[in-house]
Amino acid sequence: MVEAIEEKNKKNASYVISSVDRAAHMLLVLAESPDSGVTELAEATQNTKSLTFRLLHTLERRGLVRKDPERRTYTLGYRALLLGDQSRRQSRLISTADPILAELSQITRENALLLVREDQKAICIAIHESPEPLRIFAAVGRLGPLHAGGGPKVLLAHAPEEVQQSVISGALEAFTEDSISDGDALMETLDQIKADGHVVSVGELDPNIFSVAAPVRDHTGAVIAALAVNGPTARLAEGTLDNVRSAVLTSATKLSQMLGGQ
Repeated sequence: MVEAIEEKNKKNASYVISSVDRAAHMLLVLAESPDSGVTELAEATQNTKSLTFRLLHTLERRGLVRKDPERRTYTLGYRALLLGDQSRRQSRLISTADPILAELSQITRENALLLVREDQKAICIAIHESPEPLRIFAAVGRLGPLHAGGGPKVLLAHAPEEVQQSVISGALEAFTEDSISDGDALMETLDQIKADGHVVSVGELDPNIFSVAAPVRDHTGAVIAALAVNGPTARLAEGTLDNVRSAVLTSATKLSQMLGGQ
C-alpha cells in the first residue's frame, strides 16, 4: 500500500507547474515566518537568492507580498487578506462550524478548533480561542502530525487504510512520554476511537495540554473533519473532562446534522 501511495504521488507530481509551486511555497513560508529577508526565505524555500528575489517581486506586484524598504524584509500583502477571507466565506464547512465553535468555546472556556486531514498531516482550519486569560496557543493553518493529539487521531482513525498504514509504518515521533510511538499500539488506539466515537488526549504533544475530539460527518456519513477542544491540563478539575467531552460530542453531532449527516 505504501508503494501505491508513492506511485500516486509521482503521477500527481507530473502535473505540477514548478513556478506556481514555488510561489505558493513562498506564501506559505511567509505566513509562518513574517518579516523575513531574502537570505532567510531562500534558505527556507531552498531556492537561490536570485530566484527568491524574483518570486517576491512578482508576488509583490500582485499585492500578495509587502516589502519593508527600510528593514528589507517581507510579509504577506493586503491582497492575501482577500484570499483568506474568501476561503472562509466560500467554505460551507467553516461557515457552518463558526457559530458552533464560538458556542463550544464559551461553554468549555477553552479553545474550540476544527481540523481536517491534508495528506498525512492535520491542519487547523478554524478556531475560537478560550475566553480565559491563560490559553493554549493555536493558529489557523498550522500543520501537525496525525498520530498525536485529539483531533489528528480522530482524522487518522477515519482515514483510508493506505494512509493509516503509511503513518503507522513511518517514524512515529514521540513528543512526550505519553506520545504513542509504537505502530501496534497506535492501531489499537485508532480502533478504540472508532468504537467510542471520540478521543481524549492528555499530554501527547505537550505535557501541559489536553484535548477532546470527535468526528464530523457529511451527508454521505464520511468523516470530513474533527471538532476538538484543547486547554491546559491545570484546568482539568474533577468533572471537567466529562463536561468537555459531553459538549464536544453534542457540538460535533450538531455540526454533522447541519451538514446533512445522520
